[in-house]
Formats: sequence, C-alpha cells, structure tokens
Amino acid sequence: MVQGLRWALEICEMPALAVHSSGLVQPDSADADLAALARTTLQTLYHPVGTCALGHVVDAELRVLGVEGLRVADASVMPTITRGNTNAPAIMIGEKAARLIRAG
Repeated sequence: MVQGLRWALEICEMPALAVHSSGLVQPDSADADLAALARTTLQTLYHPVGTCALGHVVDAELRVLGVEGLRVADASVMPTITRGNTNAPAIMIGEKAARLIRAG
C-alpha cells in the first residue's frame, strides 16, 4: 500500500494533475507516515475472496484438504471474485454447506 501511495503521489505531481492537488500528503513523506495513512484511510473495493479457494484449499464438498471434520462456508472458497456483490454467492455457499453437513 505504501508503494501504491508513492506511485499515486508521483502521478499527482505530473503537470496535468498538479493543478488539482491539495498537497496534503507530501511525496517525500516517510514510509511510516504513509503506512499510518494507509491504515487509517484506505480500503479495498471488493470483499476478500479466494483465501480458501475450491480445488486448492477445499474440495467440492467444502472440506478443508488434509483436515478432518472442517469445512469452509463463506466467500473465501470462491476461486475468483464475482463481477457483482459477493453477498448472494456467499449465501448460496452457506446454503450448500448446510445441505452437505445435513447429508452427513
């Protein structure tokens, strides 16, 4: 995130954009200052997905590979992010997990 902020600051210094810059964050800011700025103001646009992706961490029945008795039933099993909101797919994953667990 710090490197991304540095790149953004460089872009904002270019002549076409410099006239619109407020100069609140200086390009020579210390990494610690930029890291603090990132922690307090930045966010991702998308919900995190894929940290337990199907086929890599869990199988088709949402069981964690190599761990007996553990399933993952949230958006982290999505191998890639959807083009829209992840709420409906996450609900569907939860419903699928419930059916799998009930079936034993």
